[in-house]
Amino acid sequence: MGEKLGEKLGEKLGEKLGEKLGEKLGEKLGENQLEIIEKIINDPQISIVELSQRIGISTTAIENNIAKFKEKGILKRVGPAKGGHWEVDLELADTFNKT
Repeated sequence: MGEKLGEKLGEKLGEKLGEKLGEKLGEKLGENQLEIIEKIINDPQISIVELSQRIGISTTAIENNIAKFKEKGILKRVGPAKGGHWEVDLELADTFNKT
């Protein structure tokens, strides 16, 4: 039961976050992009391989989406590839959209 509740909360968070982030960027995020952001928020230490396995898309697709997020300043990697973590910066996304 706890897993189902967590899934529902995750879905709601993903929907709300996707709407807000999409509004801030002036574009609608795709389903895979929403899932990537949601999974990173829920597990900031998640790897690209884990994202690929959980979402069901290639590591190349994950890397391409992450590159877009980084380019827009929404996402950044803090620390080394092993042992580091992801940070989602919604404030910067908002600033980016206003310029």
